[in-house]
Amino acid sequence: MPLSPKAVPVTSPLAADLKSSGKRKLPLKLLLKIVISIALLFYLFSATGFEKTLQELSEANLLLIPACVGIYLLAQLVSAYRWQLLAESIGMNLSLREFYDYYLMGMYFSLFLPSAIGGDVGRMYYLSKATGRKKREAALPVLADRATGLAALLLLTSLACLSPISSVVPSSVKWTIFALTGLGILGFLTVQILPVGPWLERFPKLRPFAQAEVYWKNWGLLLKTTGVSMLIHALVVLIHLTIAQALSLTIDVLYLTMVYGVISLISVIPVTFNGIGLREGGYQFLLSQYGNIPEHTGLAFGLYWFLASTFTSLMGGIVLIKGHYKTPALEELDEEG
Repeated sequence: MPLSPKAVPVTSPLAADLKSSGKRKLPLKLLLKIVISIALLFYLFSATGFEKTLQELSEANLLLIPACVGIYLLAQLVSAYRWQLLAESIGMNLSLREFYDYYLMGMYFSLFLPSAIGGDVGRMYYLSKATGRKKREAALPVLADRATGLAALLLLTSLACLSPISSVVPSSVKWTIFALTGLGILGFLTVQILPVGPWLERFPKLRPFAQAEVYWKNWGLLLKTTGVSMLIHALVVLIHLTIAQALSLTIDVLYLTMVYGVISLISVIPVTFNGIGLREGGYQFLLSQYGNIPEHTGLAFGLYWFLASTFTSLMGGIVLIKGHYKTPALEELDEEG
């Protein structure tokens, strides 16, 4: 049995939002994000041709969606292992099965919450409850998991931009990636040099974050989690190759690596609901720069990826129900731990 809060009737995060609507109104910022997503999708379909895009999808090999979902589930299992390594380094010991359950449920929550990091709040909640640690402490391995994955993604994308396919990559994209990678390296060197831990110890509320020093001081852990992150990204690139095959496209793996990295960064920009619209537009633009790929095909590629990721995220809902996990109320997520 999973080490989770006591089994209670399960409701979706969306239902929890609606249930608490008497106390809270739907934020204007969230409404704006939904409107922007709808407007972007309408523009993309109008620009490329709604019928052309749907025809492209109808002619695609949709039987490869289960293969994409299977690879994605494997990538999430490896991601759960990385999260486990980071959590165990500060004394949060659970089984890999539990970390995997929480990871999948985090993906499920992200379907209903305004951004990709919404699922991270759910992961933090379950880790806190299962280990009996404060939410601030449980946030550390979740944030480190994100940071490690982002660092590996920037390095991988930068290497792709330096490869022979760089001539096809728009200059603005390349230099943005190089700038972000440089800032990441600068930030890493800064925490290596400055005594961050002792400074955090001075403030009671920040004291739990002092133990995060292990994430950049323990080189064995750093190298291991970076290697695991590279494997995760390689699996997601494999999904992109599978989608290209489903659409009968021949695209250089290095270019797809660059596309995946850039789209992942674009998707977390907090101007649309869950990156919808930005993500599809990114695929449309970047793939149209490669060879003679039509814009409607690039849009179909983005929609295929959306289907595969959505089906994978729904697996987290099955885990939530089958595992009898308690769905956190908004108040529980908001309260200080």
